[in-house]
Amino acid sequence: MDCRILPQYSTQDVFRRIREMSREIEERLQVRIELEIIQDVPAAPPTPPDAPVVQALQKAIKATYGIIGEPTGIGGNTVASFFRNAGFEAASWSKVDETAHQPNEYSIIDNMVGGAKVFAHLFLQT
Repeated sequence: MDCRILPQYSTQDVFRRIREMSREIEERLQVRIELEIIQDVPAAPPTPPDAPVVQALQKAIKATYGIIGEPTGIGGNTVASFFRNAGFEAASWSKVDETAHQPNEYSIIDNMVGGAKVFAHLFLQT
């Protein structure tokens, strides 16, 4: 089982609940479940929605796509999490079709071109 834990939940709370559920299943079905934690990476501290990097990214998204990007957290790691763990305010962004880590994962070329435009706009802001 792979869990992408959202920032507002502690990994220890999630592991505790998984162990509880496992014990219930073992008892009910008379089976044995082995749990092994392969990786435990707590979420990096969130970047505030009013951080300059978020504001600049929203401006670039608006200029490129005509929409307002909404700050939100995701489960799992992005490149931004490594910067946030180092004390930097960081944000990540992409336009995708929600096929990541699935069979037949793909990326739309127009989305990649649009992403490049957003980042070009972001880097050219003064």
